[in-house]
Amino acid sequence: MAQIFAFGRVENDLVPQKSQRDSTYVCFGFTEQTGKGQFQYYQVWAWDDEVSRLMQLGVKKESRLWITGTQRLVDCTSSHGKEKAKVLKIYLSNFGFLPGRFPKESPADFPNDPETAESAPPPVEVLDGERESLPE
Repeated sequence: MAQIFAFGRVENDLVPQKSQRDSTYVCFGFTEQTGKGQFQYYQVWAWDDEVSRLMQLGVKKESRLWITGTQRLVDCTSSHGKEKAKVLKIYLSNFGFLPGRFPKESPADFPNDPETAESAPPPVEVLDGERESLPE
C-alpha cells in the first residue's frame, strides 16, 4: 500500500451504508486531472467518523476536494462476471475542500464544532516591529 494525496472532484452523491460489522461506510468515485485532457479515476472508501464529516460538511457530486489516504490497486471483476480489471482504491484518512465554490454549509458555519475546528487553519500571527540587522 502507498500513501496518496490527490486533488479532484467527487463523481457521485454519497450514500452512507452499514457494513456487516455494523460500521457506517461510503464509497464514491473521485477524478483527478493529471494533465491536459488526462484524468485518473479512484474509488474512495471512508468509514465511521470520516463518513460523519463528509455528510456534515455537505460533500456531494461535483464537490472539489483534496484527499489523503492509503492507495491500493485491487483486482475486480465486471458486473457481467467475465471482464477482469484493476481499480485504484483509496482508503480515506482526511479531506478538505479546495478553494472555489463551497457547499451551502461550510466549516465556517460550525465554529464551535471540534471536528471542523481541527481542519480550520490557525489564525495568522502578524509580527510587526523592529528587525535585527543581518550580519555583514
